[in-house]
Amino acid sequence: MKVLHIITPRHLGGAELLAMRIMREHSTMGVKSRLITKPHSKVEAAARDMGLDVSNLPIGGKINLPAVGRLLKEMHLFQPDIVCTHLSTASLWGGIAARIAKVPCVAIVHGFNSPGPYRFANILVSVSQAVADSLEKKGVPTSRLRVIHNGIDPRPYSTASPAEFGVPHGCYCVGTVAHLSAKKGYRELLKTAALLPDTHFAFVGEGPLRAEIEQAAEAPSTAGRIHLLGFRTDIPDLMARFDVMCLPSWEEPFGLVVLEAMAAAKPVVAFASGGLPEIIVHGRTGLLAAPGDVNGLAAHLKVLGDDPLLRAEMGQAGLERVQSFTLAETSSKWYEIFRDTIQTRRS
Repeated sequence: MKVLHIITPRHLGGAELLAMRIMREHSTMGVKSRLITKPHSKVEAAARDMGLDVSNLPIGGKINLPAVGRLLKEMHLFQPDIVCTHLSTASLWGGIAARIAKVPCVAIVHGFNSPGPYRFANILVSVSQAVADSLEKKGVPTSRLRVIHNGIDPRPYSTASPAEFGVPHGCYCVGTVAHLSAKKGYRELLKTAALLPDTHFAFVGEGPLRAEIEQAAEAPSTAGRIHLLGFRTDIPDLMARFDVMCLPSWEEPFGLVVLEAMAAAKPVVAFASGGLPEIIVHGRTGLLAAPGDVNGLAAHLKVLGDDPLLRAEMGQAGLERVQSFTLAETSSKWYEIFRDTIQTRRS
């Protein structure tokens, strides 16, 4: 089986990592994969570091008709059995090119998108039931929809060593890992930090809210307790230092970082939004607050901060639950989708 993956990212995030991890896992199953991305992107560099077959084409942007011709040339050279597109721009141009080339196309829907860019794909695979339900409400027939939850390799988290980043030994630390943007609920998390004077908060990532978080790190109510760590690749070691992981997104499609926290045996506190309740079992592997409820978020974090035994129990429950979200299981389901779509197209 030959699979052509296409993605045009703005940054290196969950969707990009999932694409590359699926490719690497499929290589052990005899699948030959190639990744097409934009020139000079972090994705291209990361894919090369992973030893993946990757090339770049100027295919970004929703106003870029030449992207179709460029992808058609690539398909002619690679001769894929199936095209797999990630995110909306890649799905638009990749879907059109695949249809012209008469190659079946599967699009992964990583967010609460408009179905327009995905209309040329044979099958739409959502990363959560919440995303699939959103697409169905927007008119996508259920016959075209599938759900495959994301997965991770939990093994690196079992051997990680706690990272040091300025939190005094023994102090309660809440960590969060995501793009520094308003939709991730980071303004609400900063308000929460002001309500918990004995708690340290570590922000991992880059994004447009960086300046606001830097200001909060110097504000009298949170000075010395806000740690802005930037983009990091040592996530297992960071998770090992966190006491709790917090993801207060307003509408999270899935939340790959939640699985990473569970693999590190850390409880997760989050807003009950999007696909997060499909992962987090409230009261067992973490605690969920209503979206936007700063006081509820603070109360949950305080409960866990005051009770190390509860943190340990929830962390162990999360470690057991993450075994249902492994990369091996996710990749196997993806292989079945590719195989079935190819067979259906041929028949």
